[in-house]
Amino acid sequence: MCFQVIERDESCAGLKFPMAPRWQSNNTQSSNTMAAAGRSAQDEAAREILVFGPFRLDPSQRRVERDGSPLQLSGRAFDILLALVRQAGNVVSKTELMATTWPGAAVEENSLRVHIAALRKALGDGNDGVRYLSTVSGQGYCFVAAVSRPEQRQPAPTNPTYVHNLPAHPRQMVGREQAIQDISERLRAQRFVTVVGPGGIGKTTVAISAGHALLAEFAGHVHFVGLGETGSAAPVPAIVASSLGLRARSNDPTNSLATFLRDMRMLLILDCCEHVIEAAAALAERLYQAAPELHILATSRELLRVEGEFTYRLPPLPSPPEKIVLTAANALAYPSVKLFVERATAGGGEFALTDANASDVGNLCRRLDGIPLAIELTAGHVGAYGARAMVQLLDQHLNLLWEGRRTALPRHRTLRATIEWSYNLLSDAERVILGRLSVFVGSMTLDAVRSIAAGSEDDDTILAIIDSLVAKSMLALNTGSQPTRYRLADSTRAYAQEKLAASGDSEAVARRHACYFLGLLEKIGDEANRDLSTVAEEFGNVRAALTWCFSDQGDRRAGVALAAASIPLFFKLSLLAECELWVTRAIEALDDTNGGIRQGLVLHTALGAARMLTGQLDELGANHLRRALELTERIGDIPGQIRLIDQLHLLQLFVGKYDDAFGIAKRGEAIALANNDSNAVARMRVLLSISCQYLGKFVASRSYVEKALRHTGLDKDVLSGLTLEYPKRAQITLARVLWLQGYPDQATRIVRRAISDVIAANHPVMFCRALPWAFGVFFWNGDLEDCEEHIDRFVVEARRHNLAILQLVGEAMKGITLLARNETGVGLAMLKGSIEKLHSLCFGAVAGFRMPLADALAATGHGDEALDTIDQAIAQAQHCNFMMDMPDMLCTRAKALMRKSNPDLSQAELSLIRALDLARHQGALGYELRAAIALARLWQRGDRRREAYDMLAPVYQQFTEGFQTRSLVAARGLLAELNPPRSRSFAAK
Repeated sequence: MCFQVIERDESCAGLKFPMAPRWQSNNTQSSNTMAAAGRSAQDEAAREILVFGPFRLDPSQRRVERDGSPLQLSGRAFDILLALVRQAGNVVSKTELMATTWPGAAVEENSLRVHIAALRKALGDGNDGVRYLSTVSGQGYCFVAAVSRPEQRQPAPTNPTYVHNLPAHPRQMVGREQAIQDISERLRAQRFVTVVGPGGIGKTTVAISAGHALLAEFAGHVHFVGLGETGSAAPVPAIVASSLGLRARSNDPTNSLATFLRDMRMLLILDCCEHVIEAAAALAERLYQAAPELHILATSRELLRVEGEFTYRLPPLPSPPEKIVLTAANALAYPSVKLFVERATAGGGEFALTDANASDVGNLCRRLDGIPLAIELTAGHVGAYGARAMVQLLDQHLNLLWEGRRTALPRHRTLRATIEWSYNLLSDAERVILGRLSVFVGSMTLDAVRSIAAGSEDDDTILAIIDSLVAKSMLALNTGSQPTRYRLADSTRAYAQEKLAASGDSEAVARRHACYFLGLLEKIGDEANRDLSTVAEEFGNVRAALTWCFSDQGDRRAGVALAAASIPLFFKLSLLAECELWVTRAIEALDDTNGGIRQGLVLHTALGAARMLTGQLDELGANHLRRALELTERIGDIPGQIRLIDQLHLLQLFVGKYDDAFGIAKRGEAIALANNDSNAVARMRVLLSISCQYLGKFVASRSYVEKALRHTGLDKDVLSGLTLEYPKRAQITLARVLWLQGYPDQATRIVRRAISDVIAANHPVMFCRALPWAFGVFFWNGDLEDCEEHIDRFVVEARRHNLAILQLVGEAMKGITLLARNETGVGLAMLKGSIEKLHSLCFGAVAGFRMPLADALAATGHGDEALDTIDQAIAQAQHCNFMMDMPDMLCTRAKALMRKSNPDLSQAELSLIRALDLARHQGALGYELRAAIALARLWQRGDRRREAYDMLAPVYQQFTEGFQTRSLVAARGLLAELNPPRSRSFAAK
């Protein structure tokens, strides 16, 4: 390839350079300083060489070479490439790239796309699996290849901010940089890599680090599933499905997972597979075969032995060889020694690596086989015993295994010996407490430790033992968290669990563990201003407690209570599919455990709500909500009745029963009024306002919502408990009706502020509930750019949390925005697909999405198909009394009639007149203007200019704001075109 960077030198054309200012000659020192600085900057630029793959980029020469041959790029493309390469690994926004490439000029985004496409072609992006540029939807572009700067200091790598579930990036990892690079390269080439090695070798750490390194390449789609917290009989496909937010529709959701991942480019990390090897192997092989864009990274102590698997054996950390003279300086060149020293000094101990003890430390690391966990455990004791004594102790405890280890005993026995040796250094009391601590999953608070680990021991003894375990590095202490939390290393926890099981105390400890977290959740649930974020970190323990409660050895009575108490936490974390799993088990056990009415009420409510939000609009979910409502009536729980009516109202809206939704909201208002509950009255009036909008009764809608907003505590407790409400629901409802009545500026201000408040609440389900209702205002005003970023996030969150209905609604909104940007092909496909799926799920408001679909079909010359589509929408809307969008539907029908193969202008005129009359009847000035514009244009075509003007002008004159919005700008322009002599000045308004 022979290419040269080509650009037009337009920067100096027609410019005159001013003479140097007088002060320069009078300030030689300053001038020299500036000149020196300029030369320094030029020299620095001249030294900057950027290398990636076979390419070498020289910014000073504006030259790119591939294997020594120059690439031919336009100047604009070179500027874009340079900006991306200099920020490799980070997402560079489209705005920033355009400002860099076309400074001070107004350009369309399409120009940027053209140059990006040219760059991809010139670099061979995508050929043979090699990737350089990644498009991050709704954000910009990212250069994903590794970039080096020869003979220059490398800047600290930075990662873009992505929404993912990876654990925190290990910050003190030693000696694994090459392993991470090798694993990443193998994943790119082979798609399926299993990292194999003994326990404690650092497989999880390396896998997490590789995931972080590949975030940009997978545009943030890296998902981590930890199997180490599960039992050997764990349903691996169900765990993976739940982690991805998929509801298990059968005992084995493998096929559902394969379907979900089939067309998705994702890196799936399956960590700690060895104890569920058969199930993990079967699932990984099935997903590998079914999903060609899925990359799998597994960690295990043994191979999965399935199709497509490539093995990466994680080696030990390099250690000093025998018979080498070590000094403190050259010993630190070995990663195992460096790790040992870092861990030995991390706790503020007095250990220091010296020339005198360097050989002993090297000996320790070598005899520990370079296994990081073994090194860390040993280093934790070196301050107390000294390096020489540690070598002797280690030799004594490993002598029985030494010969077997040399003859290929499994390497995990070496780690086991190391852990066992550390374990044997503990007192009997410390061993007992360590075994009890193994019941915890992840980290634990001191309060939890004192409650669960204590048997006959007093509190002072427990505290002393905990302090001793921390000092001996058997228990990690995280002082950065509030409150302080403790954690067992996973391998230590597994070893301690064996000891706990052998002691016969495991059932009693598991029971105390479950009861502790039940009490914690119930205590927070009883608080007036509960903050569920305080227990979010305990979710792993809550899940483990539920697993034990519903096991053969567990306590189902405690399980029912724990499932009921944990529901708000599931909703807080938006884990609705998993919530449904545990609540279903609890309801099945209700009769056997003689569960109380209040438990049944909470469980039935949660199951109905979870099923609804995960797209199961069936009688089963509705029956659970009705059963819960019956229970609230039986015990006189008025707040409970209000919550249930709220959820039943939403279900009726979802299935398109708008009159029934209005009726149940009136029922709720009557209950609230009878009980003199002003907050409940306000909530029910918001529901009535929403129902009135669907029914096309906009005057009544505004009246209801304004009355509701007079109550200052309307959003009280929205963020706590089991509720499908969301912050600012009333404000968004008001914004919609204000737009419909002709106040677009007020509507826009309110809805933007409301969506910002919802986002600040940081609750995915509530965000996904709010945005579709707010979307109408953005769409009507033509402000889709303001909303598009939110839509991309919406789709991601809805998919992650298995909000099936809302995910499809989000895809429909995305399709509408693409059509508005004239990206017709992909927009039509996305909108059609989502409509078909929504229809199959019996979603009632699908008629509203058929309207923009018909509009787009008409605009692209498919008038006959557009007419069929809008007629179907109108028939469906009339059947369920969905009158909210009827004026716009009639306008769309008129467009279809005008664009069909045999245009029918008379019928189009009748449709527009009906739309105009209906909008006036509804009090919808916003819709009236849109219908008037369409009718005026039709009359203009028929040379009825005066009639068109006389019809449109009075509608326009009713507006007092919004003159820069799309509809009013169009109306003003049309009036100027019609422009009768008697009123020329009007068009200037």
